[in-house]
Amino acid sequence: MKHIMGIEYGRGATAVVVVNGGPALAPEAVKKMYPNFDWTTVVADAYDADLCAHDRFGDCFQIQKKIVAATPDEPHLMIGGDHSVNFGHFTALANKLPDEDLCLIYIDAHLDIHTPESSRTQASGAPHGTNIRALMGDGDARWLSLQTKRPALRPENIFYLGARSYEPAEINFVREHNIYMRSSADLQTPDDWVYAADEILHRLGTRPYVVSFDFDAIDPNIFPDVLVPEKNGLSAQAAEYFIRKFAPDAHSFEFVEYAPSGNAACTEIVKKFVGIVLDSD
Repeated sequence: MKHIMGIEYGRGATAVVVVNGGPALAPEAVKKMYPNFDWTTVVADAYDADLCAHDRFGDCFQIQKKIVAATPDEPHLMIGGDHSVNFGHFTALANKLPDEDLCLIYIDAHLDIHTPESSRTQASGAPHGTNIRALMGDGDARWLSLQTKRPALRPENIFYLGARSYEPAEINFVREHNIYMRSSADLQTPDDWVYAADEILHRLGTRPYVVSFDFDAIDPNIFPDVLVPEKNGLSAQAAEYFIRKFAPDAHSFEFVEYAPSGNAACTEIVKKFVGIVLDSD
């Protein structure tokens, strides 16, 4: 993958809106690591305090429109941005591939499968916890208006790795729809990693897939530069294994929720993981 799409948006994360920092800074940080690639950068509208206070999904809709318009046809790497940007990115790819059964490997501490309503009543109410459910056709109506293929994602086409923090509405939906999920507790040894990866690849068959990697999948003792850390996460070795395993055949790859703080260890992990994907052709 030689094209990189950076999305400078972090206002979809956490109960308190992150205005000028957090994952919105990740694209610029990664661009400094890899300046010689072909970059497209999607920049959020200026912060509107009144809009964010009363309609966060409306604020997020503005960046989703830009993402759908900017997503390239060819395989590429996307650097977010909070995880809400996955909606616009995957929607764009599904729209471009209407005859394909596009799948999603989602490596994250969270399930992000709330409706806006269940997110408000059981979680933070932030848009970054709703993108998967919206891809399935149940979300903010403005977001869904961007889909020419609906649903963009079917329950049998999502594969969760590393999940360990979720609310009742989320885990009940996952269980009711028999969605594939392996928690971080299920991925403790190299044998566990191999089994899960091979199982997913077997289920995928020849269908195209996107990988979405949230840095909070990693244990925060190893990688603290995230907004929503969750204990007992994946080891860096497990994360690297899955990236190496899935990147070569992925249609496109996403890295999200990196919130640069200057932590040298986190910087090196990001540089290494991004480099693996860029070299995976």
